[in-house]
Amino acid sequence: MPTAAPTAPAAVPAAAAVTIAAIPQSDRAVRLLAAIRVALVAALTALVLAIAALAYVVSFEAIRAFAVETAAFPAELAWSAPLLVDSFTTAASLVILWRYLRGDSWRAPWYAWSLVALATAVSVALNVAHAPDRLAAQLFAALPPVALLGALELLMSVARCGLPHTNRGSATATAAARSTDRAQEPGHTAATTATDRTSAAGPRPTLPGRTATGGNGSGPHRDSRARVRELLATERATGTRLAAREVAAAAGISERRAYELLRDLRVEATAGP
Repeated sequence: MPTAAPTAPAAVPAAAAVTIAAIPQSDRAVRLLAAIRVALVAALTALVLAIAALAYVVSFEAIRAFAVETAAFPAELAWSAPLLVDSFTTAASLVILWRYLRGDSWRAPWYAWSLVALATAVSVALNVAHAPDRLAAQLFAALPPVALLGALELLMSVARCGLPHTNRGSATATAAARSTDRAQEPGHTAATTATDRTSAAGPRPTLPGRTATGGNGSGPHRDSRARVRELLATERATGTRLAAREVAAAAGISERRAYELLRDLRVEATAGP
């Protein structure tokens, strides 16, 4: 009885072979890029902190000595004079960063910006007043407060780029535009408007293909984690790095939760075999 000829294994398409071969290379490239970014941020942060500390120490000593020379402060409390000036620059800069991470625009905390400008101006004036009555000496004396301000703003810019945040202005504008579009639809009544407002104030509905999450992205962790893991596999296959905002939109989670999952899963992938 004749036997059937063995079936030859199906040939792997050339495009699939190229994709499979490109995955390890793209994965290595992603890991290398992530390591370079971490090293750059760490080096920049260390350098900026060193500049800020040096500027603060020089300005501290100048203002303290000027307070003693002018008898504006008792000698035992002269150390508090520079703290009452330069500390406001640091505190106000941190308030600006905090407001930005909460979703306010970068220019919204005008009071904190005013404190930054005022504290820097007062510090420059006191440092210049303590310097000898020569233009060159006074110009050099004005450097520490300006260097402190520049170092703090550089550090804040790094934090703005690296930390996840929301934009309240764009979210409010989008909600207002949707309400206007609904109001212009035929058959839209005041009762419908009230219903829309109530639903807008409550939890957001679950979109098709997304998992239900709370406002802080603390919904079902298993589904969102598995979804982000799938997105990371696609990232490694295509070589295109995903942003937290894109992952949040695809997985139906908050941007902060997406950022945390991306960070954790990338670390796991880097530490894995």
